[in-house]
Amino acid sequence: MAQMTDIMVDVETTGLDPHLASIIQLSAIKFNLADRTVGSMFDRCPGPLPYRRWDDSTREFWMGKNRKVYVGIIERQEPPIGVFKDFERFCRDGAPEGGFRFWAKPSKFDWPLVESHMIQLGGEMPFAHWQSRDLNSYLAGLAASAETPDYSLDVPFNGDKHNGLHDCAHQIELLFHGLGNRVTAYTQKEPQA
Repeated sequence: MAQMTDIMVDVETTGLDPHLASIIQLSAIKFNLADRTVGSMFDRCPGPLPYRRWDDSTREFWMGKNRKVYVGIIERQEPPIGVFKDFERFCRDGAPEGGFRFWAKPSKFDWPLVESHMIQLGGEMPFAHWQSRDLNSYLAGLAASAETPDYSLDVPFNGDKHNGLHDCAHQIELLFHGLGNRVTAYTQKEPQA
């Protein structure tokens, strides 16, 4: 089996502010981008950290049509310190030289939330900042477009949306699909005389 080189991360939260919201589900899947293979998974539901809060609109989001997923998350809740220590171990175990690349959709959301939780709990981010990859931007680049392509018809969602593990799996499927539909943005032209 190929060595895993990348980790897709998805978090479910109590809000959008990385310093105020709590992660209530932390999910990740290791994969190899070059070989398009998938490895081990991490999926845990940490309880809220002290001094963090609910955002009213996020609470409404969970209590509405996403209530079933939220109830499943709360039923699996456990003390956060163990979850984040185990996540740090997961992200270091079997890491290639230079560490795993961190992927998210978008990385601007997931990265600061994970990092702020690691810092608050006295740990450290198990990824180097230069290893962060944003799925939306990457797919737009592969398509040679300013817009992220919509692959929803080609890559149907399996499972429950806003379940972190199901979201991770779908995001990897989108990435692999995008790599298969790669276009050449530029062609080399002969220099003009």
